[in-house]
Amino acid sequence: MDIRKSIRAQYLKLLDREPDLDDLDYYFAELETHRMELDDLTIILRNSNEFKELVKHQKTPELHIASIDTYNDIRIKGKTISTGYRNSEKRYDEIFKFCKQFNRPISVLDLGAAEGYFTFRLAEDFSGVFIAVESNPERKLLELCIKNNNRKVLLLDKQMNLKNLKNLKEVQHFDIVLALNIIHHFDEPFQDVLDTLVSMSSFCFMEHPNPLEDDSTKNSQRLEKEKLKLDSFEPVLLNKNESGLGNLLNQKLERNLWLLKNTQSKTIDRGWRGASKYDEEFGPGNHISVKSNFDTIDVDYGLRDEKRTWIQGIDLRTFLENNGVYPTNDEVLNLINNLKIDNAKDLGPHNLILNGEGLFPIDQDDKLDAVNTKEKLKDFLKQSGLL
Repeated sequence: MDIRKSIRAQYLKLLDREPDLDDLDYYFAELETHRMELDDLTIILRNSNEFKELVKHQKTPELHIASIDTYNDIRIKGKTISTGYRNSEKRYDEIFKFCKQFNRPISVLDLGAAEGYFTFRLAEDFSGVFIAVESNPERKLLELCIKNNNRKVLLLDKQMNLKNLKNLKEVQHFDIVLALNIIHHFDEPFQDVLDTLVSMSSFCFMEHPNPLEDDSTKNSQRLEKEKLKLDSFEPVLLNKNESGLGNLLNQKLERNLWLLKNTQSKTIDRGWRGASKYDEEFGPGNHISVKSNFDTIDVDYGLRDEKRTWIQGIDLRTFLENNGVYPTNDEVLNLINNLKIDNAKDLGPHNLILNGEGLFPIDQDDKLDAVNTKEKLKDFLKQSGLL
């Protein structure tokens, strides 16, 4: 048993947060010396006031689909080997036409990726980084990632809730978010989920169930009451697709596929999840600005006189905190060992951008940190229960 990873898993499962390092060290010592068992820790966390408050005020969304029917088409090495009950190709055609406008590598977050059809197709057709988020093991997405062996693809095995999405927004930016029939799986207000997804991207492809759908659709009773407001996102209706779900009548009901635009400023608000927000630390209005168009994407630190080209990917800390499983832990260690950098000052995992093929250090001229060698980085990740 990897004790630190097991402790971290219990905190994430029960308290929906990372353990404090002091707590991690304490429970590690207790478990290692057999003064307590993992079941004892579970009981302690379940009896905590924090857990009781969480249960009282927050439900956990079920992002998996109850049926194990193939949802989207299955794609392996450029070929569609089986079809799902949703029309994947018709929807992908619209996404493909839009993405052809980019004259640079792009970053895409595919939330609720199911069998990963859209992630794999985009990785086949475009340069960049393509991040799938899927927690249902019945979709076998990790297995499909390994079979496709496309290093532009990353996989987060994470069941997201609104809090998780807001944490992600504060530290990441994506050119495109795919929110294809996923918002209605959240127990939090649909509009809050959509607003957060658009805020972390430049563009969002959003498909949502028809409000007339029956209870074969998750949270169908909320669809009529919680109609999404799209006007502020300059919505463009791309096409309509049959739901393919439930009885014959329900299957024929059409769902709209929308292209939404983030018309607000695009910002990075924290150095890493758990750190202070920049405007709390340095005053209102302080943040990192992301300036993007179809030709370029740059980052303006604002806090200091530094501008640079944005590096597509996701920082290593965020990848691991959100249960990144592809590339695997062994592959991540190999990427660390092969990291090429002279005179590193701060190799904290939030300063390493992962794109699947390599790790790219950023912010190495700002300050000297205790984690400034590869070995110290690996030690930190293991002590934190991240690897």
